[in-house]
Amino acid sequence: MKKITLFMSLMFIAFTSMAQTPIITMIADGDCAGGNPKVLEVYADGTVDFSMYSLENQTNTNTTWGNALNLADLGTLTDEFAYIYADDPAFATEFPSATNTLATSSSVMSFNGDDRMRIVLDADSSVIDQFGVEGLDGTGEAWEYKDGYAKRANGTTANGTFNVADWNYFNSDLDGQCGTTGFENIIEIGTFTPGTSSCPLVVIVDSVVCDSETEGATSDTYTATATFTGGGTETYTFTINAGTVTSPDDPSTMATGSIVVTNIPEGTDLTYTITSANCNLQGTVPSASCEPTTNVSDIATLRQSPLNAIYTLTGEVLLTYQQSFRGQKYIEDATGAILIDDIAGNITTTYTIADGITGITGELNEYNGTMQFIPESDPGAATSNGNALSPQVVTMADYIASPQSYESELIAFTNITFVDGDGTATFDVGTEYNISNGGEMVTMRTQFYDADYIGEIIPNTQLTNLVGIAARFDDGTTVTPQIFPRSLADFEADLSVNNHALTNVSLYPNPTNTGFVTIGTTSSEAASIEVYNLLGKQVIAQTLTNSTLNVSSLASGVYLVKVSVEGKTATKKLVIK
Repeated sequence: MKKITLFMSLMFIAFTSMAQTPIITMIADGDCAGGNPKVLEVYADGTVDFSMYSLENQTNTNTTWGNALNLADLGTLTDEFAYIYADDPAFATEFPSATNTLATSSSVMSFNGDDRMRIVLDADSSVIDQFGVEGLDGTGEAWEYKDGYAKRANGTTANGTFNVADWNYFNSDLDGQCGTTGFENIIEIGTFTPGTSSCPLVVIVDSVVCDSETEGATSDTYTATATFTGGGTETYTFTINAGTVTSPDDPSTMATGSIVVTNIPEGTDLTYTITSANCNLQGTVPSASCEPTTNVSDIATLRQSPLNAIYTLTGEVLLTYQQSFRGQKYIEDATGAILIDDIAGNITTTYTIADGITGITGELNEYNGTMQFIPESDPGAATSNGNALSPQVVTMADYIASPQSYESELIAFTNITFVDGDGTATFDVGTEYNISNGGEMVTMRTQFYDADYIGEIIPNTQLTNLVGIAARFDDGTTVTPQIFPRSLADFEADLSVNNHALTNVSLYPNPTNTGFVTIGTTSSEAASIEVYNLLGKQVIAQTLTNSTLNVSSLASGVYLVKVSVEGKTATKKLVIK
């Protein structure tokens, strides 16, 4: 049987007066320049270690949450208010008395008066508190707060969901008020008083497992396991819409433990209700996906496969970077690269950068335009160690023209300068800096918070090269190419590890639908060209006496172009439309 781990645990919490939890108590969409300041007031009910929590948003009509920002910079607070805001001078002017503040350039605070915000516990992604109805654009809704604000009513508590009645709304009340009496005086910040609840039950839905031995059959069923704690001495009524409760025999006395529901038809979400004298909790477990695993030999094939399906990557890939945040790892092979997002911690083996890994199984999906591979099991020990990681040297022009062709790959730019470098400013976390080669410009983002260059002075002289992970920010309308350096070693990196690499090779146009592609190198010598499809079959082999390659015979798809000049080679991806 194949275990499918839920990406979002459902957590319903009834806090007592001894609660230790962050609570969203105010959200403001300012009316100063740029719609600032955008502010979230959070109350630490009890002693709260904010390093355990992250902030996420859901914008417009999107149905996925993203732009996670860990709140560790707020430290540990006890019965105090904190303020997270989009880094803008208007905050200091409009909220001069605010303490425990966190300024950020993270996109999580780029919300408008129709967007949703939530706080999650990083350990299991359980939702601690939320503002706004999930998946619903707030325009015209009772909870809209455009050019205004909303405040949580006194006596309420965070419960992992959004209750419209728990809030008071002041839509448009900040319109035209910038620079007048101060937003903090209009809103009256720091006034929330938390309530209590006598419901002691905590419910966490852990995982679901496909029951059928013939996974993928239409008769597949799945099992859901819900773990309960803190039930006290109350008697509970547990009702479900599908399946059969097989354990325990009598859920009504479940002070703690687990309830197992079996024989739930695939495609049917399990909904359940738990009631008692003091509790009325409801939850939904999304149906398990019990489709059989599909084998793919390389990352390029994986990236072209349908989303939201399970795949096993049979070929060896190399680990180019990893971080503790969400268990993220970047892997690549000769055909491409992809981001592993392992928030569930299913990969338990410890790897070192440059290790080879074989047999990763997981679900392919996409988040904010970036393709991700969500592992469902541990692939086991590294299949090789100490491999040479050779960044692909690309021109900024090529990268800007086709950032998706390089997504998540280890790349390098040469002869770059930092536009923001003045010899005194230092790198900060989660911040964007412009780099230029004199003609083009790309964004460098300090995406990896534990990178050792945070706090170092931004270079103000030209660098021979800069290495990093190729990324792109997609806000739904504009795609911004970015590069994420991994460490100080990526500044002026030694690219000679691949001394047979041919640098500064360009393909244009790419993608192409003209039947031709121009191949540019810095050498005046003839180039030997080999083109392979993703099955490894050579489809073109010739020597170019000029720079134009005829590809009119190739069907639409992705190809690998190997360019050899003067004993050096480079491999580039070519997309035929």
